[in-house]
Amino acid sequence: MSFILRRISTTKTGKQIIRDQALPGDVITLGRDGSNIIHIADLAVNPQHATITSKDGRHVRVAAQEGLGFDLNGRTHDVADIDSAAGGELRFGGHRLTIAREGENIILLVERIDDVAQSSKDVDEVKAFSLQGVMLGKRMGAWAFGLLMLMAFLIGPIWAWHSYKNVDERPDGYHADSAWLSGDLSSAHASLKKDCQSCHVEPFVAVTDKACVSCHTGEHKAMSMAHANAPTAMLLAARHPPGVGEKILEGFAKTFNKPQGRCVDCHTEHEGAGPMPATPQKFCSDCHDGMSARLKTAGHPTTLADAADFGTSHPEFRPLVRAAPGAKPTRALPGKAVRDFGGLKFPHDMHLQATGGVARMAASFRGRYDFGQKLECSNCHKPEADGVRIRPVEMQRDCAMCHSLAFETVGGVTRTLRHGEPDQVVADLTAYYRSTPPARPLQLGGMQRRRPGAYAEGQVYNIYFREVAVRPSRAADAVRAVFSKGGACYDCHTVVAPQAGNSWRVTPVNQTPRFLQKGWFDHDAHKETDCADCHTAAIGSKQSSDLLVPGLRQCRDCHVGETGARLVKVETATESPCAMCHEYHSDGGKPWMPPRQRKKNVTAITDRPQRGAYDVSLITGPERQGLYDVTWRTPALHGARRGG
Repeated sequence: MSFILRRISTTKTGKQIIRDQALPGDVITLGRDGSNIIHIADLAVNPQHATITSKDGRHVRVAAQEGLGFDLNGRTHDVADIDSAAGGELRFGGHRLTIAREGENIILLVERIDDVAQSSKDVDEVKAFSLQGVMLGKRMGAWAFGLLMLMAFLIGPIWAWHSYKNVDERPDGYHADSAWLSGDLSSAHASLKKDCQSCHVEPFVAVTDKACVSCHTGEHKAMSMAHANAPTAMLLAARHPPGVGEKILEGFAKTFNKPQGRCVDCHTEHEGAGPMPATPQKFCSDCHDGMSARLKTAGHPTTLADAADFGTSHPEFRPLVRAAPGAKPTRALPGKAVRDFGGLKFPHDMHLQATGGVARMAASFRGRYDFGQKLECSNCHKPEADGVRIRPVEMQRDCAMCHSLAFETVGGVTRTLRHGEPDQVVADLTAYYRSTPPARPLQLGGMQRRRPGAYAEGQVYNIYFREVAVRPSRAADAVRAVFSKGGACYDCHTVVAPQAGNSWRVTPVNQTPRFLQKGWFDHDAHKETDCADCHTAAIGSKQSSDLLVPGLRQCRDCHVGETGARLVKVETATESPCAMCHEYHSDGGKPWMPPRQRKKNVTAITDRPQRGAYDVSLITGPERQGLYDVTWRTPALHGARRGG
């Protein structure tokens, strides 16, 4: 036995639709609450009104639960037993429940009757239990909503734009045309937040180049020289031919006053605060992907290699090097062994060893120069103030703490040879040997008793006075020793011996400040990475002519293409579009960094005090050479001048 709930719905045409639903269990609840098995949406019905049960599968008991009874055959009852075979009709508010039997099932027929209960008389149940009764109809609501959108997003913004058309800066507050904003301005144009008309000159007209160059007057003049000097026919031939879809898009763009080649095609705005987004890679790859073949076909051969994506299709780097000592710097040829002769003799492997004499010396200087247990790359190679390039190595700043040029101590002050001035080195050594006598033997000092005949050949006095006589000629030996193998200059520099005299020459040192002239690299952005992770050849380099600039393979360990494409396994991938390393406008700045955010090198210059104004407490050499430390003491003022 089971209960079956039968509902009858009547369509607008009078057709009845009957739906049967099997009810679970032997106890059926009925009421206004939605949790009841039989839900009756009528205010005359209690939330938990009655229960319907059957123990033998034939007789049905209906019992009221909350005080309100029900009508059975015209009389009110709280409990009623009904034979399902005979049937019965019950009234619950404005609904009728008919109990009947079909086979082994008890049918519960629920239907709405015209004579509803007094509490809900003349009230539509849908409106009584929803917001529909106080809302506009669907048609009126749609018209009202459409008019509201029209006012908020069309009429209001147009009115706001027209109201402030001739105003340089809008007042604070909400402006209706801000509803059209797709995002915040970048930091490059943050100052224009209240001056929309500076770029959006006309309504419903895309931003034109004229609006851009009214402020950016010099950008087109600073266009990349490779593009500015190229013939127009060559530039057109370099670009790949558009496909069918691209031609259709170009037609639509031209129709709606959005021609290609505008400034905003690359410099996109309203994409969020912060730096302006980089130019999409497609802007570059449209020409540089397969460009060499197209230019060759058009009669414009080029030496440029094709480039489409850094992660998959990019030529090997061509750093700027000197192929021979004293040669002019040229870009390295691809596929050939590269050496860079800068004029120095320097073994990186010796200086980076974890053990040995260099490591022991570095450990002994830890308290003075912030060294570790051994030398690190950063102990000698220091970045510029902007954190981008590395400063050239200087003898006084980076080498002198270990490679001393001292040759004499006078009264506690150490004299050193002049670095970078070979003629001055010769002059200082010559003057030193001419102006100072040799050390006196101990036998000539004190009250020691001297034997007769001590002036004879080979004795103390004879040896000393002979040294005094020949001492000036020893200067040439000292000069030769400094510039020869094992000397202070020879071990690091290439020395050219004179044909005659003392005209010693040292090959000039040329340190290339920027090896990759066509790309941009920021050391500050890689400060969390160890130097040896990229400069992998430094630890084993025995000659300074070894080019230690990382190649394409080292960069691809972390950097992938704009869309994440890669040829090698990358653990931490950094998506790298063309604009990350290459600039289009040749202004010397970092690609896509607003000029106002670029760091400037600032040097503080202090005038030298007048002679006699200060007492010198410590000086170790001529200050004008910039080779020595000078400590100045503040003047000792008289007590009356101090106010005491």
